[in-house]
Amino acid sequence: MMWFSRAIVFLAVSCLLLVPAGVVQAAADSSQQQLIKDVAWNELQDRERNSFWSYDIEQKIGQNSFEKRQVETRQGPIFRILEKNGKLLTDSESRREQDRLEHLLSSPSALAKNREDHLQDEERLRRLIQLMPNAFLYEQDGPPSGDLVTFRFKPNPAFNPPTYEARVFHGLAGTIEINQRLKRFVAMHGTVINRIDFGYGLLGYVDKGGEFRIHREQVSATHWKTDLVDVHVSGRVILFKSVSKDHHEARSGFRPVPTDISLSDAKHILDQTAAQNEAELSSSSKS
Repeated sequence: MMWFSRAIVFLAVSCLLLVPAGVVQAAADSSQQQLIKDVAWNELQDRERNSFWSYDIEQKIGQNSFEKRQVETRQGPIFRILEKNGKLLTDSESRREQDRLEHLLSSPSALAKNREDHLQDEERLRRLIQLMPNAFLYEQDGPPSGDLVTFRFKPNPAFNPPTYEARVFHGLAGTIEINQRLKRFVAMHGTVINRIDFGYGLLGYVDKGGEFRIHREQVSATHWKTDLVDVHVSGRVILFKSVSKDHHEARSGFRPVPTDISLSDAKHILDQTAAQNEAELSSSSKS
């Protein structure tokens, strides 16, 4: 029966060679587009799950750098600054941080604004993820490296951006990395390829050459978190309330917290972290 098996293989290969190249390419394009759709769907499902985390933040905004600890809660994330420009906070700066957190936790209006800003950012991100399958054209960039596959992307000329934020997103070209086994988004590097004007520049604009970098890390069997946001653009439009136009943010040390964590418990985590960080730095400076 060996000859029969070989005949079947030969026939299959022969049939494949007879298929027009355009049909093969169309099938490959369709498979890639479906992968992007699956990735977008999985990302949206992850965002719907109740999952809260605490983590360290290294942040650079303009000329200033910060070390922070952040805790996610149902009322939105709350954070505490631990260091500024590589130095511990002064006594007066520490008091201001303490006063800021206490005001946030005791003021219904401040809490409502904190939650609303967070929800607006989450909603914008959800809308942008939904645009991924249709806003761009994708082409695989070299062979996969294990589970990781890289695609080059560029604006899809057939796509009509429905909003200002969609126009900015659609104005990017670059690369996207995907875990093809888990069908999850890993990284994106995009560059604004042309200046984007809103209302002929009167309502805002984003200059050509701006860059966006995002990286995602798997933090559990089912959850992924953004561990890098790098934004360097010039213009008068910015999409996210929590991100400036010259913004680098690296996150690490992800630890799950209870989904019903109270604000006071979250603040207790931040206070403990601040005290521990101060003790460690004081001890290292003495030695």
